[in-house]
Amino acid sequence: MKISYKLWFSITTTGLAAAVLLLTGCTAFMRGTPTPIPTKTTSVSATERTSTLIVFLPGRGGSMADFEREGFLATLHEAGVKADTLTADAHLAYYIKRTVIDRLWADVLQPARQQGYRRIVLVGLSLGGVGALFCEREHPGAADALVLLGPYLGDGKRFFQRIADAGGPAAWAAGRDLHADDVEEQLWTFLGAKSSALPPTWLLYGKSDSLAIGHCQLASLLPANRVASIEGAHDWPTWGALWREVCFNSDLFSAEKDVPVVHSP
Repeated sequence: MKISYKLWFSITTTGLAAAVLLLTGCTAFMRGTPTPIPTKTTSVSATERTSTLIVFLPGRGGSMADFEREGFLATLHEAGVKADTLTADAHLAYYIKRTVIDRLWADVLQPARQQGYRRIVLVGLSLGGVGALFCEREHPGAADALVLLGPYLGDGKRFFQRIADAGGPAAWAAGRDLHADDVEEQLWTFLGAKSSALPPTWLLYGKSDSLAIGHCQLASLLPANRVASIEGAHDWPTWGALWREVCFNSDLFSAEKDVPVVHSP
């Protein structure tokens, strides 16, 4: 049984996770949340680390194996990106327990700085995009760049209509408490008020993604050259194509390449 994003927002706001477990028997909640959070690191060299670490956060039902299985690490290699990678097992249960940001900070991001990584790129896919954004809200500067692949930013048409009626995210967020209301409103209050303070942020999504209404709102806050959309849905083929595009044809990893950015064939 899958849990809807909207239900996740309700759970994290009201603390009803246990009740939902009893009512639905949903095994998605039964995954453990060990401390420290499990991770898998892949290094370019067996003898020394690079200066850059790319941290991957999976989606709602994802696992640490997803990014390697779907070719994301291979694409980095093909594009000539010299960077170590780390995938965190930041699954749904950490979000429900409201420990995901604490774990990512204490177990991944802070240790990476202590180990000497000078640049951290945080890649959040779907639900992982929410995690990446809230990491930045709670720990500004924890990452040097964000890549949001089909991030969940809300799916309520009425909610986004209120933002549009107010004149856009910045106008809607003016005067709001960053920590008030529900999680969806917290997210957009942060984005509307603090988007100019975000680290360089890339937004990548499919035009037919059911969550595209939120992507379009976020796109209005970002430089046009850091927003990419293609025909596609909320799925791995779309995300893989977008990831390949940004690895080969943008300046996201220009510092990690031995040669200037070249266009993928």
